[in-house]
Parts: sequence; structure tokens; C-alpha cells
Amino acid sequence: MVSKDLQKKYMQLQMLKKQLEALIEQKTELDQRASELAATVHAIKELGEIKKGEEIWSSFGGNTLIRSDIKDVDKVLIGVGAGVLLKKKRTEAAELLKLRLDELTSIDRELTEEIGKYIEQINIIEPEVQRLAEKEQ
Repeated sequence: MVSKDLQKKYMQLQMLKKQLEALIEQKTELDQRASELAATVHAIKELGEIKKGEEIWSSFGGNTLIRSDIKDVDKVLIGVGAGVLLKKKRTEAAELLKLRLDELTSIDRELTEEIGKYIEQINIIEPEVQRLAEKEQ
């Protein structure tokens, strides 16, 4: 018969592991978004080096590119949420995106800290569960 203490610790351990998995998944998604955002900031900054009338390959969605002529490198459309796009100067857009990237970086640090706390708790409880299980055998 499994003791209540072992059952309680085992359940606690399983719950911590599930929560840790969810946090790691959130961090992975956040890291992907941050990487995309950093690439966009870089692309917007490099846009200033392109001259009007030059041809480039532009993303058409779904990993499809289309050849396009550059008409204006000084203004870009930037998403502000809820499907709304605003026309902004290239430098303003880069600044806004950099602010978003800074926010994601801050959230990433918090998630990393939280993940560390869960790992510490798991590292404390797991040996206790093993000890209690061995004791009952």
C-alpha cells in the first residue's frame, strides 16, 4: 500500500513537471517571436540602404517571395494590434519594434527565473519521492 505522504509528494512532483513544461513551451514561443522581431528590426534598419526603384524579393506569405520594386524606403506599415496597421517613418517603426523586443526580453528573463525556481523545487522533491518509494518496498 502506497502511503499518503508518497502519493502527495508524487502528485506535487507531477504538477510541478507539467507547469515546468508549460513554462518552457511559453519561453520557446517567446524566443521565436523575439527572434522574428529582431530580424524585422534589422531589416527595417537596412531598408535605408536600398534606393528607390531597386528590385528586391518581398515576402508574399507562406514561404513565398515576389519580386518587387521599391517605391518608398522612408515609410513602413506596422501592426499595432487587432489587425490594425499604421504608416510610420522607418526610424519610428524600428524604435517601436525595438521597444517590443525589449518587453519580450524582460518577459523572457522573468520566465527563465521562474523556470529555474521550478527546477529547484523538482530537484528537492524528486529525491524525497524516490526515498519514500524505496522505503515502502
